Amino acid sequence: MASFQLSAASTRAALVRPAFAKTTPCPTCVSRRTYLSTTMSRRIQPTKQHRMDYGRRLFSQQPPKRPRPSTKIEWYPIPVAVGVGFLGLMQGYKMYTREEKPAPADDGDLGEPRPKKRPRIRPDGPWQVQVMSTLPLKALSRLWGKFNELDIPYYLRVPGFRLYSWIFGVNLNEIEEPDLHNFPNLAAFFYRTLKPGVRPLDPNQNALLSPADGRVLQFGQIEGGDIEQVKGMTYTIDALLGQHSPSPSISSSSSSSSLSSLDEKSSGADKKLKDDEALVNKDEEFARVNGISYTLPDLLSGTKKSSKIPPKDESVTPSPASVSEVRADLALGEKPWYALLSEDSRTTLYYAVIYLAPGDYHRFHSPANWVVERRRHFAGELFSVSPYLQRTLPGLFTLNERVVLLGRWRWGFFSYVPVGATNVGSIKINFDRELRTNSLTTDTAADRAAEEAAERGEPYLGYAEATYESASEVLQGHALRRGEEMGGFQLGSTIVLVFEAPVSAKDESGGHKGWSWNVELGQKVKVGQALGYVDGA
Repeated sequence: MASFQLSAASTRAALVRPAFAKTTPCPTCVSRRTYLSTTMSRRIQPTKQHRMDYGRRLFSQQPPKRPRPSTKIEWYPIPVAVGVGFLGLMQGYKMYTREEKPAPADDGDLGEPRPKKRPRIRPDGPWQVQVMSTLPLKALSRLWGKFNELDIPYYLRVPGFRLYSWIFGVNLNEIEEPDLHNFPNLAAFFYRTLKPGVRPLDPNQNALLSPADGRVLQFGQIEGGDIEQVKGMTYTIDALLGQHSPSPSISSSSSSSSLSSLDEKSSGADKKLKDDEALVNKDEEFARVNGISYTLPDLLSGTKKSSKIPPKDESVTPSPASVSEVRADLALGEKPWYALLSEDSRTTLYYAVIYLAPGDYHRFHSPANWVVERRRHFAGELFSVSPYLQRTLPGLFTLNERVVLLGRWRWGFFSYVPVGATNVGSIKINFDRELRTNSLTTDTAADRAAEEAAERGEPYLGYAEATYESASEVLQGHALRRGEEMGGFQLGSTIVLVFEAPVSAKDESGGHKGWSWNVELGQKVKVGQALGYVDGA
């Protein structure tokens, strides 16, 4: 019985299939199925993908994508100087080709063709100067001006202006506007105003004040009509101010006829200004004593032939306070109005050059009580006025664009010359609304004037002139008080003063009289600080 049971159990065990046999297929079958499924998927998948891509291309509005290049594009940096030089060469080539082809007539030219460009002056100097003279500096300056007028994001103004102030040494405590957010761009920050009282004027009424914040580059006495740019390098006063005298020479023998003409002008002023008789009477009395209704005597050398084109009158009426104060100051002059400079004269010409750095206060002021009679605009170049270029480029200030203001003060002749520079082409004069510097309009007008002078067989004077005779019927010019704001630069540049003052000498008691300087070379000066004094006046 036992043996039977064992045999039966063994028989059942032999007939029952093991558990793994239900889930594990034959290895040969598995490999065959895998091969077939992989092959079929490879054959079917491209067909489906092709149909999908074709549908996308058929119903899509986007252009088909180009296959990516197999080679990778790599960018390599180039030096900044190389890039700037390349852009400068391209701009120069465009300007050259533009000058070669005839330009169409502009709307503002009333159908007249654009005149031929004036020949540019190629200065002598090292290769750096030669390269700079080929660049379109005026166009670059206009582009820089547009960049300065771009609005800065509100939240970047304070950190940006503080960084600029830290780099260039701007004293933010002196600015009238305490919130830097109110300066929308760099141009507004450059032309900032100062708090009242931060630039006090020297109390000495005989002092010549600094016209701007800056550094004294040069000063001294003009000898032989030459102004020293740096040691061993000079330029002439004629080249700076112009070769023609402001008015015909007046000799002492013509005083009676001049006074009679003055009576006629004064009577005409009395009729025109009858609503303010008291002011006119004072002006008449002052004019009779000093003869200041006439322009300057001939202090500049050159031909006496006057231009056929009369200068424009760009007068703006000054304030009564300025007229009164300047009239009283000019009345203290010891020298007759018709006296001329001579070898035995008690006066001579002096000069001073003030350089404004990018971090300085960019508005300029009147250094004394004086009368501006006329303005000359020289549409020149815009070279940099950096100390390096002043040492290497002769006559730098006579090449650059500048505005020459001619007039007189208590001791005689007085001139005030704001000089432009690279990126500083914009010079503003508050009482001259028609003045436009570094402008295509003024450049075209200068080109036309040069072309007309060549047709007449006359040399081109190099400037456009305007007068301020209508500003005051008696003073025949625009009166400015000492310390009064006159205008400003858009960045930083240079101001050249050329003025007449008593010769420095010793008096009978052994003391000093005449003009004496109060500054040194390279000294930093502020508006209102005395450049020098007239002792014994």
